Amino acid sequence: MFSQKFKISNFTISNNSKTLVIAEVGVNHEGNFQKCLKLISDAKKSKADIVKLQIMNPNKNYDSKTSSFKIFRKSQMSDEQIFNIYKFCNKINMKIFSTFDREKFEFFKKIKPICYKVSSSIFYDYFFIKDLLKTGKPILISSGISDIDDIDYLLNLLVKNKNKKISLLHCRSLYPTSLKDLNLSRIEYIKNKYNIITGFSDHSLGIDAAVSSIHHGAKIIEKHFTLDKSRKGFDHRISLEPKNFKLMVEKIRENEEMIGMYNFSLYDNTINSKKIKKITRRFKTKKNIKSNKFLKEKDLELIRDSSTKNYIKFNSIMNKIINKKTKKNLKPGKFLSLKDFKK
Repeated sequence: MFSQKFKISNFTISNNSKTLVIAEVGVNHEGNFQKCLKLISDAKKSKADIVKLQIMNPNKNYDSKTSSFKIFRKSQMSDEQIFNIYKFCNKINMKIFSTFDREKFEFFKKIKPICYKVSSSIFYDYFFIKDLLKTGKPILISSGISDIDDIDYLLNLLVKNKNKKISLLHCRSLYPTSLKDLNLSRIEYIKNKYNIITGFSDHSLGIDAAVSSIHHGAKIIEKHFTLDKSRKGFDHRISLEPKNFKLMVEKIRENEEMIGMYNFSLYDNTINSKKIKKITRRFKTKKNIKSNKFLKEKDLELIRDSSTKNYIKFNSIMNKIINKKTKKNLKPGKFLSLKDFKK
């Protein structure tokens, strides 16, 4: 079984926690150090909990003819720049982590990120994932190009690992993902099938899918962030600008309030118990009932009474008065209590 509650930095992740919202800066800095710092600052102002970068060596990961090679070549940063970005985040109290390849593992271990992220394309590198798990840090895994057999295989391997702090993020590696291809119901399916904390890495346009995902059980949401979505290339098109990112977070928080908790108690801190009692109907006699007589359903009616005196919930009294003997004569219109009946 995977952990049902774990921490990423000071954020508690569980099925009863607030949703962790990640601003995916990714490669939208376009290799510009100052622009990257600006993106991070604006993500913080936009109420993101955490920011994430994508660090990949294009020569080690992509064929030179692919678009990914061109994008990552243009967005490369030096180790010194990456170190200073993490240092900047620490200064402004903004948490940060990155996706990266095996080549950068030792470098990032020294930086000590708050968690590790396995991108959809590295989903099949179990040996790398196993090494990440050995650090003891939480691992977030995107499933963008995986079917259910792939997920079965990987999670069956990972469940044997000592580090159980794993979350699987539903994802579609379609840029952008159309509404009909989102399949958000898979989030809840994965959550129930594998008993794992689930999330959503969103590549759709707008905020609706991310907000909707929390109704399917997503406790971690990753959304691309940009300063200008009209810019060509990189991930600008599928990203949110600061204003809409902030709106997304606000809508997520509003929806969390609507969802609430799995708690059926009426008498919690949000509902005045006296008000509940005043609108709850109580048993009242319809006619004279003599002492030592068995009470029948036909002898009763349910009436709303504004008094809360001697209040007893319906299910607490029903089986204790029907077909029970009365202790004394009961007049018409009397509200009943357990004291009126023999044990």
